[in-house]
Amino acid sequence: MNFIKKPLILLVFALLVIPSYSFAQYQFKLDPFSSYFGDLKRYEIGLGAVMPFGEINGVTRVTSPFIGDTTMKRTLTGQGFGLTIGLSAPFKKTGHISCWAMDVQLMINMYQWQKLNQVYGIDGSLSDADEPLSGYSYEAALPLGVEYKIGCDAAVLTKRLGLCATFGAGVIPQMYMSNLSTVSTYDNQFNFGVTPYAKIEGGFFLGWCIKVRLMYTMGRVNLFDANNAIPSTTNPNHPITDGPFGFTSTSNFMVSLVLMPFSGKWPETAWYNTYDTYNPHDRLN
Repeated sequence: MNFIKKPLILLVFALLVIPSYSFAQYQFKLDPFSSYFGDLKRYEIGLGAVMPFGEINGVTRVTSPFIGDTTMKRTLTGQGFGLTIGLSAPFKKTGHISCWAMDVQLMINMYQWQKLNQVYGIDGSLSDADEPLSGYSYEAALPLGVEYKIGCDAAVLTKRLGLCATFGAGVIPQMYMSNLSTVSTYDNQFNFGVTPYAKIEGGFFLGWCIKVRLMYTMGRVNLFDANNAIPSTTNPNHPITDGPFGFTSTSNFMVSLVLMPFSGKWPETAWYNTYDTYNPHDRLN
C-alpha cells in the first residue's frame, strides 16, 4: 500500500502548495517603504485658500470721545492662500483598493491680519481706527501624518477607478515669520510651533487624478508682540495704538485643489480593462 500512499501524499501537497504559490505570485505586494519617496507618480501639488483664526491681546483705546486705554482680548480672522507639495507612502494594505499610508507634505502659506487696532466705544462696541493697522504672517510647515486611502490613488495606482477618498490626521511642525504691514518700526519676528491636524479628501480620475482637500489645524502659536506704542507713519507724535499688544494663531482652515501631475502615467491599465495588471487571473471587485 505504500506505493499508493506516497503518490496520494504528493498529490495533496501539490494541491496545497501550488495555489498558494500562484496567489503569492500574482497578489499585489507593497514595495519597500522608502522607495515610494522616489516615485514621481505618487507626488501631488496643491493650491488653496487659507482662513486662519487668531486672538489679539493688549491695550487699545476707548473713544467717542477719547477717554483712555483699556486691556482687550478678542478673536481675529485672517485670509490668504497656500501652496503644498508632497506624497502618500503606503505601508499597510487593507484590501484590494485600500491602504494605510504615511502622509508627508511641504506647505507654504501666506495670510494677512487686518484691523489690529480697532477701538472701543463707550458702549463697548468696536470700530475702525482712524489709521487702521494690519499685519501679515508667512508660514512654512511640514505636515506629517497617517491616513487611510481608498480608490484610484491608494496602494494600486489605477486609472480604472473613477473616485478616491482619504481620511487622515497628524502633526504639523511649523515656522512663522510675522510683522506689521503698515509700519516699518519692527523687525520680522520668527516663531515656531507644533500643532495637530485632521484632513479629508475626495477626488476623481479624468486624465489626471484631481482632489479637493479640507484641512483643519488647531493649537496656539504666538506670532507677534509689540512692547510699546506704535507710531503713525504720517504723524510720529500720534501713535496708531498704545502698546503693548500682540496676536496669536489659534487654528487654521484650508481648502485646496490638489493635482497628481504624473498620474497620467500610472501603470494600471485603462478603465475599459477589467483585469488587474498585477494579477491577470483576478477581476477588480
